[in-house]
Amino acid sequence: MNILVQYEFRPQPGSNFINLIESVKVVAALWRKYGAEPSLWSVNVGEAGNLSFTVPFATFADYGKCMDALTADPDFRLWQTQNSDAGNGQWIRSNLYRHMSI
Repeated sequence: MNILVQYEFRPQPGSNFINLIESVKVVAALWRKYGAEPSLWSVNVGEAGNLSFTVPFATFADYGKCMDALTADPDFRLWQTQNSDAGNGQWIRSNLYRHMSI
């Protein structure tokens, strides 16, 4: 793995956590449809309570190929709308990391 994309978010106060996790499962399946291997992390130190959805890639080319396919998928666009409308989570940040050998 040389590239890592990360989406950090937190549950909205009073929201349904089960619905939030189910939404994450739906989008993870969409990423997998295009060859990605996403995972979900719970932040336990620092910004405790946040969740981090991460997806590793071997190369920028692999990342780009997946993202092009994912963002063109009508099911992904529908998920984006439904996820936003549900209001279960609040986006914190997104990052794209490149591994540096030291």
